[in-house]
Amino acid sequence: MSLNPDTIPGGLLVVFEGVDGAGKTTQLDLARETLQAEGWLVYATRNLGGTPIGEELRKVIKSPLERPNTTNLYISVAIQEALADAIESERSQGRLILMDRGPLSLAAYEIYGGQLDRDLGWQHVDAGMERLKPELSIVYATDVDTALERARSKSGKTDYFESQPRDFFERVADGYTAAAERYSPSTIVIDASRPVETIQSETMKAIREALAVKFQAAA
Repeated sequence: MSLNPDTIPGGLLVVFEGVDGAGKTTQLDLARETLQAEGWLVYATRNLGGTPIGEELRKVIKSPLERPNTTNLYISVAIQEALADAIESERSQGRLILMDRGPLSLAAYEIYGGQLDRDLGWQHVDAGMERLKPELSIVYATDVDTALERARSKSGKTDYFESQPRDFFERVADGYTAAAERYSPSTIVIDASRPVETIQSETMKAIREALAVKFQAAA
């Protein structure tokens, strides 16, 4: 199917997921550059953050302040709710939306990593997926030690999450696996341990397939 760069009926949301250092932000940036060069109207954002209030709350949740794990849950939900309105507006303009993290990160980091009550956690993850309705979520899976080394060397400092012990991130990786299975087939897993160019090729293939499905549904 030949796709003409233009607006997309109802917009299209692609979420880039994975443990810090897996390369998801790099892949989002590469996808944005490629799609914009082809003429697509692209809106890139991030969760946690993405709006003025979201960026302020991001500072809080990244801070080293001690708190119960339910606090992280509700800060994350507040950030996502503000972002959801912005995404809805971009959808109405027919944009292709690329988002760094989404509801699956809540499952990975809070339910699994932070060992939040699972019934409570999944309730909010399900609600977030229903609210945002991503057409495609991509989980970038890689070795935890490699990802942590990349993340810490890139940021130059350790935030609340990066300061957690290694077993926290092992649980986070398990959480992404569980979330990918729960929301299949709209969620796929890409092996992020390979060269950037290989990962980019698979990422773009998945996005193009999601676009094709969207246009077929609108036909």
